Amino acid sequence: MSEQNKALVRRLIEDHWNAKNFALVSELYAPTVTMHTPDGVLNGLDGASMLLRAYATAFPDFRLVIDDLVADADKVAFRWTFDGTHRGPLADIRASNKQVSVSNNVGIFRIADGKVNEARLCWNKYALLQQLGALPPGI
Repeated sequence: MSEQNKALVRRLIEDHWNAKNFALVSELYAPTVTMHTPDGVLNGLDGASMLLRAYATAFPDFRLVIDDLVADADKVAFRWTFDGTHRGPLADIRASNKQVSVSNNVGIFRIADGKVNEARLCWNKYALLQQLGALPPGI
């Protein structure tokens, strides 16, 4: 089961997020999915679509690179790097055309019946906002 769950997460990252394929939402996520993110808690298929839409709008060329992927029972954990060019608005931040690279992000998916039921995604939003110039550089 762990290998099937890892394959699902690879598909979610490559075919859904990296390919910006919104049509896969209902295939990959349970209708009642809950996604905990630095942007807040997103619920259901609309929430999953909204997350992709927000980042695909802000970073149309974004790419997630899987750095680590492990699975145990019904959970899959992964560490990833996010790369992209800020060409559209991200919340209230206007496009800057800056390239960003944010690494050491971590996510844990809980899978049931071949779909993601829960996601806990942690990315370094502080580093992202610094690279966009929305926050001062760190010390």
